[in-house]
Amino acid sequence: DTGSMCNIVSESLARKLLTRRTKINVALTGIGEGVQQAKGSIIATVQSKSAPFSSPLEFLIVNSPCAEIPTAPIDVAGWKFPDVPLADPAFNLPSRVDVIIGSDAYWEWHTGKKQLLVKGGPWLVETPFGWTVAGNTSHISVASPVSCHSIRSHESLDTLLQRFWENETNLEGPALSLEEDACEKHYAATTTRDHHGRYIVCLPRNPRADIVLGSSKEIADRRLMAVERRLKINPEVEMEYKRFMQEYEELGHMRKLTEPVDDSVPHCYIPHHAVVKESSTSTKVRVVFDASCKTSSGYSLNDTLLVGPIVQEDLLTIILRFRSYAIALVADVEKMYRRILHNIIDRNLLRIRYRKSPLDPISTYELNTVTYGTASAPFLATRTLQQVAHDHKDQFPKAVDPV
Repeated sequence: DTGSMCNIVSESLARKLLTRRTKINVALTGIGEGVQQAKGSIIATVQSKSAPFSSPLEFLIVNSPCAEIPTAPIDVAGWKFPDVPLADPAFNLPSRVDVIIGSDAYWEWHTGKKQLLVKGGPWLVETPFGWTVAGNTSHISVASPVSCHSIRSHESLDTLLQRFWENETNLEGPALSLEEDACEKHYAATTTRDHHGRYIVCLPRNPRADIVLGSSKEIADRRLMAVERRLKINPEVEMEYKRFMQEYEELGHMRKLTEPVDDSVPHCYIPHHAVVKESSTSTKVRVVFDASCKTSSGYSLNDTLLVGPIVQEDLLTIILRFRSYAIALVADVEKMYRRILHNIIDRNLLRIRYRKSPLDPISTYELNTVTYGTASAPFLATRTLQQVAHDHKDQFPKAVDPV
């Protein structure tokens, strides 16, 4: 920041550096004479990742140096970048700012080299850390205000305009509830990947101590036999149902347990049934798992799970995006839920009872993948989709925004 008289670091980064701090009491003022107190300072070495450069600097510690920069995503699809190393390859995406370098160090390090990226737009400026992007830019992002035509209302123009700006300024959506925040933190802390790259998630459990699962095996057996009786009436649906379950096992999405099964550990047997969808072009019969079925205690598996926040965009935003381009593409992730593994520690809660023929003994299976019918499945699936985009943003930068 060429207008800053000092170097600044966030409190969170200062703690991570584990550097000895000096107690100070300095008032920092900025635009509008707003005041923020710096209660400490540290000496830290700033080092380049792309060049043999390092320099020790004194930093004043504040809670938050500034808001995210840029304030909204910048579309750089039409920009032509020369073959130079960028200090921040993701400069066009809003990111947290933990360090501000003041004017003294900036002008000492500035080499004087710069290149114009876009006419009337930003410049590439060389620094010891790589080339930075600075200057004016005009862009349209997903978060930009949207104008909806053909609106008819009897309300006054002032009222409509006020409501428009109230809607458009609430771009971040509602704040997470305590349970939604707990679910997000649980996902971030427990999600891993196996050696094939598949994501492994844990069931987000409801912390309420009074929710205890009872027995469920007899209920699951009764429901299975009822399904078998209904399927006998429709042999075509019965064949599709068995084919679905066979594929489920062959793909490794469920596995048969060796008898006798240990029921001394916390467990749950989930009933299942066939659902026929004649309009489907791929799978007309699919099996739905009823995790809302009550156990003998009066609670179901879904009662023990956190639902999680809605992380995908709302329907209105998706529909409005169709107005942006002449051609709209719609895609579907095949078996999206079932591409995500459940942690083995949770699979006792994801048992089912099944047999290929009413003449066979009923066997116990464990579901290995995220299961539709469980309360947390939509969150786990869509949140993992976002995690894929985040984990591979450097490898596939153009795919991040659409995902």
